[in-house]
Amino acid sequence: SVGRVSEPARRERGVSQTRPRLRGMSREERSALLGPEEAKRSASSDRLKLAQRALADTEELGMGIMGDLRSQREMLARSKQRLNDADVDITRGSRVLRSMALRARANKLITAGVAAAVFLGLVLVLFWQ
Repeated sequence: SVGRVSEPARRERGVSQTRPRLRGMSREERSALLGPEEAKRSASSDRLKLAQRALADTEELGMGIMGDLRSQREMLARSKQRLNDADVDITRGSRVLRSMALRARANKLITAGVAAAVFLGLVLVLFWQ
């Protein structure tokens, strides 16, 4: 382990050994030497920018979807409340109708009883005369 040089140290030593050679070169020689590496760096930079744009687009799309889902959740909550209100109203209406039906039957029985009493009274009056 004593004789081994770490990878970052090896890289740094390689870079430091390359730099002095670049300083003595002409501009054309330097661009020719760095050209492929610069092209790789540029391509990597372009891919990174493209990925960042895709990320921004995806984030914007996600935010739009989240907004849509929020409004749909609110709409569903309002619909559920309306449905519950309608259920309460239907239950109340059902009770009122049952009550009205019972009163109608009671009124029919009372009317039939009064009619029977009047008829009996007429029969009695006609019979005694």
